[in-house]
Amino acid sequence: MRKIEVEELKKIQIQILDVVDTYCRNNNVNYWIDTGTLLGAVRHKGYIPWDDDIDLGMLRKDYEVFVEKFNKSNNRYKCCTMENTYDFPFAFAKVMDTETVLYEPNKEEGIKLGINIDIFVYDSAPDDVEQLKAMYDDRDKNINWYRRRILPKWTSGSKIKKIIRYIFCLLLKIVPRHIFVNKINKNIKQYDETDTGYVGNFTSDARILCSKEVFDSFIDIEFEGKKYKAPVGYDKWLRAFYGDYMQLPPVEKRVSRHSFEAYVKE
Repeated sequence: MRKIEVEELKKIQIQILDVVDTYCRNNNVNYWIDTGTLLGAVRHKGYIPWDDDIDLGMLRKDYEVFVEKFNKSNNRYKCCTMENTYDFPFAFAKVMDTETVLYEPNKEEGIKLGINIDIFVYDSAPDDVEQLKAMYDDRDKNINWYRRRILPKWTSGSKIKKIIRYIFCLLLKIVPRHIFVNKINKNIKQYDETDTGYVGNFTSDARILCSKEVFDSFIDIEFEGKKYKAPVGYDKWLRAFYGDYMQLPPVEKRVSRHSFEAYVKE
Protein backbone atom coordinates (compact mmCIF):
# COMPACT_ATOMS: atom_id res chain seq x y z
CA MET A 1 0.00 0.00 0.00
CA ARG A 2 1.08 3.57 -0.66
CA LYS A 3 0.69 6.11 2.13
CA ILE A 4 -0.93 9.39 1.10
CA GLU A 5 -1.11 12.88 2.56
CA VAL A 6 -4.08 15.12 3.15
CA GLU A 7 -4.29 16.76 -0.29
CA GLU A 8 -4.55 13.40 -2.06
CA LEU A 9 -7.04 12.25 0.57
CA LYS A 10 -9.23 15.25 -0.24
CA LYS A 11 -9.16 14.41 -3.95
CA ILE A 12 -10.39 10.90 -3.15
CA GLN A 13 -13.13 12.33 -0.92
CA ILE A 14 -14.27 14.54 -3.81
CA GLN A 15 -14.38 11.46 -6.05
CA ILE A 16 -16.64 9.74 -3.51
CA LEU A 17 -18.81 12.85 -3.29
CA ASP A 18 -19.14 12.91 -7.09
CA VAL A 19 -20.32 9.28 -7.09
CA VAL A 20 -22.89 9.98 -4.37
CA ASP A 21 -24.07 13.18 -6.05
CA THR A 22 -24.54 11.43 -9.41
CA TYR A 23 -26.40 8.54 -7.81
CA CYS A 24 -28.73 10.85 -5.88
CA ARG A 25 -29.52 13.06 -8.87
CA ASN A 26 -30.23 10.04 -11.06
CA ASN A 27 -32.43 8.33 -8.46
CA ASN A 28 -34.39 11.26 -7.04
CA VAL A 29 -32.72 11.06 -3.63
CA ASN A 30 -32.31 14.41 -1.88
CA TYR A 31 -29.10 15.17 0.00
CA TRP A 32 -27.14 18.25 0.97
CA ILE A 33 -23.57 19.10 1.87
CA ASP A 34 -23.71 19.59 5.62
CA THR A 35 -22.11 21.28 8.64
CA GLY A 36 -18.41 22.09 8.03
CA THR A 37 -18.63 21.17 4.34
CA LEU A 38 -21.59 23.51 3.84
CA LEU A 39 -19.81 26.22 5.80
CA GLY A 40 -16.73 25.73 3.62
CA ALA A 41 -18.81 26.02 0.46
CA VAL A 42 -20.46 29.28 1.56
CA ARG A 43 -17.41 30.94 3.12
CA HIS A 44 -14.51 29.48 1.10
CA LYS A 45 -16.17 27.84 -1.95
CA GLY A 46 -14.45 24.63 -0.89
CA TYR A 47 -12.89 22.96 2.11
CA ILE A 48 -12.38 25.06 5.20
CA PRO A 49 -8.59 25.47 4.91
CA TRP A 50 -7.90 23.53 8.11
CA ASP A 51 -10.59 20.87 7.54
CA ASP A 52 -10.11 17.46 5.95
CA ASP A 53 -13.47 15.71 5.77
CA ILE A 54 -16.80 15.88 3.93
CA ASP A 55 -20.22 15.75 5.58
CA LEU A 56 -23.57 15.19 3.90
CA GLY A 57 -27.10 15.24 5.30
CA MET A 58 -30.30 13.45 4.31
CA LEU A 59 -33.81 13.41 5.68
CA ARG A 60 -34.86 10.00 6.97
CA LYS A 61 -36.91 8.93 3.94
CA ASP A 62 -34.08 9.70 1.50
CA TYR A 63 -31.46 8.21 3.80
CA GLU A 64 -33.23 4.86 4.02
CA VAL A 65 -33.64 4.65 0.24
CA PHE A 66 -29.97 5.51 -0.26
CA VAL A 67 -28.71 3.04 2.34
CA GLU A 68 -30.86 0.25 0.91
CA LYS A 69 -29.95 0.71 -2.75
CA PHE A 70 -26.61 2.50 -3.18
CA ASN A 71 -24.39 -0.56 -2.70
CA LYS A 72 -26.21 -2.34 -5.53
CA SER A 73 -25.21 0.41 -7.96
CA ASN A 74 -21.43 -0.13 -7.97
CA ASN A 75 -18.65 -2.41 -6.76
CA ARG A 76 -16.00 0.06 -5.59
CA TYR A 77 -17.82 2.40 -3.22
CA LYS A 78 -19.63 1.00 -0.19
CA CYS A 79 -22.18 2.63 2.09
CA CYS A 80 -21.44 1.35 5.60
CA THR A 81 -23.93 1.52 8.47
CA MET A 82 -24.26 -0.16 11.84
CA GLU A 83 -26.94 -2.37 10.25
CA ASN A 84 -24.96 -3.68 7.26
CA THR A 85 -21.35 -3.62 8.51
CA TYR A 86 -20.21 -5.74 11.43
CA ASP A 87 -18.72 -3.72 14.30
CA PHE A 88 -19.24 -0.42 12.48
CA PRO A 89 -18.91 2.07 15.36
CA PHE A 90 -21.10 4.94 14.12
CA ALA A 91 -24.85 5.55 14.17
CA PHE A 92 -24.63 7.48 10.89
CA ALA A 93 -23.45 6.20 7.51
CA LYS A 94 -20.13 6.47 5.73
CA VAL A 95 -19.51 5.93 2.02
CA MET A 96 -16.01 4.60 1.57
CA ASP A 97 -13.64 3.83 -1.28
CA THR A 98 -12.81 0.13 -0.93
CA GLU A 99 -9.54 0.60 -2.82
CA THR A 100 -8.15 2.69 0.03
CA VAL A 101 -7.47 2.22 3.74
CA LEU A 102 -7.98 4.81 6.48
CA TYR A 103 -7.04 4.42 10.14
CA GLU A 104 -8.65 6.75 12.67
CA PRO A 105 -7.27 7.94 15.00
CA ASN A 106 -4.16 5.83 14.39
CA LYS A 107 -2.98 2.48 13.11
CA GLU A 108 -2.51 0.89 16.54
CA GLU A 109 -5.78 1.71 18.30
CA GLY A 110 -8.02 3.09 15.60
CA ILE A 111 -10.68 1.67 13.34
CA LYS A 112 -9.90 0.51 9.82
CA LEU A 113 -12.11 1.74 6.98
CA GLY A 114 -11.58 3.07 3.50
CA ILE A 115 -11.25 6.80 2.88
CA ASN A 116 -14.81 8.00 3.32
CA ILE A 117 -17.38 10.75 3.62
CA ASP A 118 -20.05 10.99 6.33
CA ILE A 119 -23.80 10.91 5.72
CA PHE A 120 -25.90 12.15 8.65
CA VAL A 121 -29.58 11.31 8.86
CA TYR A 122 -32.07 13.91 10.07
CA ASP A 123 -35.15 12.84 12.00
CA SER A 124 -38.18 14.69 13.36
CA ALA A 125 -37.67 16.25 16.76
CA PRO A 126 -40.35 16.78 19.42
CA ASP A 127 -41.59 20.32 20.03
CA ASP A 128 -41.63 19.77 23.80
CA VAL A 129 -38.33 20.72 25.49
CA GLU A 130 -38.45 17.96 28.10
CA GLN A 131 -39.20 15.30 25.50
CA LEU A 132 -36.31 16.59 23.43
CA LYS A 133 -33.91 16.46 26.38
CA ALA A 134 -34.98 12.89 27.14
CA MET A 135 -34.43 11.96 23.50
CA TYR A 136 -30.91 13.42 23.49
CA ASP A 137 -30.06 11.76 26.81
CA ASP A 138 -31.22 8.38 25.53
CA ARG A 139 -29.30 8.96 22.31
CA ASP A 140 -26.06 9.59 24.19
CA LYS A 141 -26.55 6.58 26.47
CA ASN A 142 -27.48 4.13 23.70
CA ILE A 143 -24.67 5.15 21.36
CA ASN A 144 -22.09 5.09 24.16
CA TRP A 145 -23.02 1.52 25.11
CA TYR A 146 -22.92 0.48 21.46
CA ARG A 147 -19.48 2.00 20.92
CA ARG A 148 -18.08 0.51 24.10
CA ARG A 149 -19.06 -2.91 22.82
CA ILE A 150 -17.26 -2.35 19.52
CA LEU A 151 -14.23 -0.25 20.43
CA PRO A 152 -12.54 -1.78 23.49
CA LYS A 153 -9.22 -0.18 22.51
CA TRP A 154 -10.60 3.36 22.46
CA THR A 155 -9.90 3.98 26.12
CA SER A 156 -7.87 6.44 28.12
CA GLY A 157 -6.34 6.53 31.58
CA SER A 158 -3.92 4.29 33.39
CA LYS A 159 -2.90 0.83 32.21
CA ILE A 160 -5.08 -0.81 34.88
CA LYS A 161 -8.12 1.22 33.82
CA LYS A 162 -7.52 0.31 30.18
CA ILE A 163 -7.38 -3.38 31.06
CA ILE A 164 -10.59 -3.19 33.12
CA ARG A 165 -12.42 -1.31 30.38
CA TYR A 166 -11.14 -3.70 27.75
CA ILE A 167 -12.46 -6.72 29.68
CA PHE A 168 -15.77 -4.95 30.28
CA CYS A 169 -16.13 -4.19 26.56
CA LEU A 170 -15.42 -7.80 25.69
CA LEU A 171 -18.15 -8.91 28.08
CA LEU A 172 -20.57 -6.57 26.30
CA LYS A 173 -20.02 -8.59 23.13
CA ILE A 174 -22.09 -11.36 24.72
CA VAL A 175 -25.13 -9.15 24.13
CA PRO A 176 -26.31 -9.51 20.50
CA ARG A 177 -25.40 -6.48 18.40
CA HIS A 178 -28.92 -5.99 17.05
CA ILE A 179 -30.21 -5.20 20.54
CA PHE A 180 -28.01 -2.09 20.69
CA VAL A 181 -28.81 -1.12 17.09
CA ASN A 182 -32.55 -1.47 17.63
CA LYS A 183 -32.46 0.69 20.79
CA ILE A 184 -30.60 3.44 18.95
CA ASN A 185 -33.00 3.40 16.00
CA LYS A 186 -36.11 3.23 18.15
CA ASN A 187 -35.03 6.36 19.99
CA ILE A 188 -33.96 8.52 17.05
CA LYS A 189 -36.96 7.58 14.85
CA GLN A 190 -39.67 7.85 17.52
CA TYR A 191 -41.13 11.17 16.24
CA ASP A 192 -40.81 10.56 12.50
CA GLU A 193 -44.55 9.87 12.16
CA THR A 194 -45.45 12.90 14.29
CA ASP A 195 -46.25 16.33 12.88
CA THR A 196 -43.48 18.39 14.46
CA GLY A 197 -41.82 21.59 13.30
CA TYR A 198 -38.18 20.60 13.64
CA VAL A 199 -35.57 18.09 12.55
CA GLY A 200 -32.20 17.24 13.99
CA ASN A 201 -29.23 14.94 13.60
CA PHE A 202 -29.52 12.45 16.47
CA THR A 203 -26.68 10.20 15.31
CA SER A 204 -23.76 12.44 16.34
CA ASP A 205 -22.87 14.58 19.35
CA ALA A 206 -24.55 17.81 18.25
CA ARG A 207 -27.69 19.08 20.02
CA ILE A 208 -28.90 21.51 17.36
CA LEU A 209 -32.30 21.61 15.66
CA CYS A 210 -33.63 23.49 12.66
CA SER A 211 -37.10 24.09 11.28
CA LYS A 212 -38.21 21.64 8.61
CA GLU A 213 -38.80 24.44 6.11
CA VAL A 214 -35.02 24.84 5.79
CA PHE A 215 -34.96 21.52 3.94
CA ASP A 216 -38.11 22.03 1.84
CA SER A 217 -36.05 22.27 -1.35
CA PHE A 218 -32.44 22.34 -2.50
CA ILE A 219 -30.17 24.50 -4.63
CA ASP A 220 -26.78 23.99 -6.25
CA ILE A 221 -23.78 25.51 -4.50
CA GLU A 222 -20.10 25.60 -5.44
CA PHE A 223 -17.61 23.42 -3.59
CA GLU A 224 -14.07 22.89 -4.92
CA GLY A 225 -15.06 24.09 -8.38
CA LYS A 226 -18.10 21.81 -8.73
CA LYS A 227 -21.81 22.08 -7.93
CA TYR A 228 -23.43 20.09 -5.14
CA LYS A 229 -26.74 20.30 -3.29
CA ALA A 230 -27.42 22.67 -0.38
CA PRO A 231 -30.69 23.30 1.50
CA VAL A 232 -32.59 26.34 0.32
CA GLY A 233 -32.51 27.65 3.90
CA TYR A 234 -28.77 27.10 4.37
CA ASP A 235 -28.25 30.52 5.98
CA LYS A 236 -30.70 29.71 8.77
CA TRP A 237 -29.13 26.28 9.27
CA LEU A 238 -25.57 27.62 9.41
CA ARG A 239 -26.58 30.35 11.86
CA ALA A 240 -28.23 27.75 14.10
CA PHE A 241 -25.05 25.67 14.01
CA TYR A 242 -22.28 28.29 14.02
CA GLY A 243 -23.81 31.68 14.83
CA ASP A 244 -22.01 34.37 12.79
CA TYR A 245 -20.57 31.79 10.45
CA MET A 246 -18.81 34.24 8.12
CA GLN A 247 -16.56 35.32 10.98
CA LEU A 248 -13.33 33.31 11.02
CA PRO A 249 -12.46 31.62 14.32
CA PRO A 250 -9.36 32.69 16.29
CA VAL A 251 -6.08 31.55 14.74
CA GLU A 252 -5.43 29.03 17.52
CA LYS A 253 -8.68 27.23 16.66
CA ARG A 254 -7.90 26.87 12.96
CA VAL A 255 -6.63 23.32 13.31
CA SER A 256 -7.78 19.95 12.03
CA ARG A 257 -9.91 17.90 14.42
CA HIS A 258 -8.86 14.61 12.87
CA SER A 259 -5.87 12.32 13.16
CA PHE A 260 -5.44 9.63 10.53
CA GLU A 261 -3.21 7.47 8.40
CA ALA A 262 -4.41 6.94 4.83
CA TYR A 263 -3.27 4.52 2.15
CA VAL A 264 -4.11 3.59 -1.43
CA LYS A 265 -4.08 -0.10 -2.28
CA GLU A 266 -1.67 -0.94 -5.08
